[in-house]
Amino acid sequence: MERGCGILLPISSLPNKYGYGCFSKEAYEFVDFLSDLGMKYWQILPLGEVDNVGSPYSSVSAFAGEPLYIDIEKYLNADEIEFYKLSSSLPLWSYRERKKEALRYVFDKLYYSTNIDKFIEENESWVYDYAVYMVLQEELKTTYSHFPKEYKNNDSPETIKFIQGHSEDIVYYIFLQYLFFKQWTELKAYANKKGIKIIGDVPIYCSMDSVDMYANPRCFQLDLNRRPLFVSGVPGDYFNPEGQIWGNPLYDFNYMKQTKYHWWVQRLKHLTKLYDLIRIDHFRAFESYFAVPYGDKNVKRGKWRQGPGIDIFYEFERNDIDNLILEDLGDISDEVRALRKQTGLAGMKVMQFAFDGDSKNLHLPHDYEKNSVAYLGTHDNDTFMSFLEDKKMKDRFCEYLHLPKNTPNDIVTKMAIENLISTNSVVCVLTMQDILCEGKESRINTPGTDKGNWEYRLKPTYKEGRYYEYLKQLIKNKNR
Repeated sequence: MERGCGILLPISSLPNKYGYGCFSKEAYEFVDFLSDLGMKYWQILPLGEVDNVGSPYSSVSAFAGEPLYIDIEKYLNADEIEFYKLSSSLPLWSYRERKKEALRYVFDKLYYSTNIDKFIEENESWVYDYAVYMVLQEELKTTYSHFPKEYKNNDSPETIKFIQGHSEDIVYYIFLQYLFFKQWTELKAYANKKGIKIIGDVPIYCSMDSVDMYANPRCFQLDLNRRPLFVSGVPGDYFNPEGQIWGNPLYDFNYMKQTKYHWWVQRLKHLTKLYDLIRIDHFRAFESYFAVPYGDKNVKRGKWRQGPGIDIFYEFERNDIDNLILEDLGDISDEVRALRKQTGLAGMKVMQFAFDGDSKNLHLPHDYEKNSVAYLGTHDNDTFMSFLEDKKMKDRFCEYLHLPKNTPNDIVTKMAIENLISTNSVVCVLTMQDILCEGKESRINTPGTDKGNWEYRLKPTYKEGRYYEYLKQLIKNKNR
């Protein structure tokens, strides 16, 4: 990785007059903004389909992209778009339905003049199963967990008959993926041309109701009825002292080892085409993962189980997958730290975690190792302005920076940014909320809660900030 600075902003948070960020001209304008500041990186969240509350970490597919990100202005005129009445005031489920109707119109209008054969050929390992699954889910009006037994197998006689009767609908979903990848590839190429590298994000786990469970059941710990034996979770940590049940099916790493981790290799190879760098969320599961018996309501019976360790990284290396950043946050053991060092890959540092009073805290900025990516906070943290509302934390931080304890929070935030940019970490990443000194109303996600998340939208006036010239000079002075 090249020494540099970047900004974390999800695609969904981009300004858009129709209410949901996408690959529109506003995305290209944001790339220009990054370039003008001297930034070298744009970190986004996973590009997969978001769930019903907007989370990109519970996608229906580990390979497919979110159709909401498709810019329909490239295909429809203003009157045609107006017909579907897309608006920021709509709840997500309603917005999704209206955009699906608009995209169906795009399909009817353009499909027969579009050559997508090359796309299908390059993505045949996943795109057909994805499209069939989406149509099954739509027609059966339920998710994979509740599919009738005869449809849980992707090559059962019933499924084959279903496919034959729904060929046009299946082609429609393939067409959506063609548009998604075409537009994203164009946007990424533009960013790269402007000197901006994309840091992508890969959730460690798949969703319970996903095409991955449908098409690759052997990769998961399931019983004979394809129900999970255990699900993912975490014991109590910084984000939730009571622990959390995430509910994802767990991988059968013993089976995966026999296949040389083929599914994971294919997944990362696919994402290497989409991103310049890939952040693996919850990397610690490769060392050991927390397994909770399926059906339990709390984590009391959860246990840590051994992951694949360095073996899976050897397979990544053999397949030229070396553009990884490992999210080593949360409940991290010495064994997890040792594995991260053994891989030689960069870990993460978060300044908000630094001030617990422990002088040996690994997140204290003066101790950041070069081989790391540093943040004030990630998408799971509060904004820095809101973080400073905790008087104890603010006092400790001001003491660290030799600031009076009554220093205004916006000044402290800007000093924190300067301190972060001055660290040894090869890459530092800021959120737009912290650059703009926004408060708790701008937080992206609060782990362990199911309301008010994934709703942050960048205001169209974001380019008018007075702080930018100083930030631009700071980036230059610190060789970022």
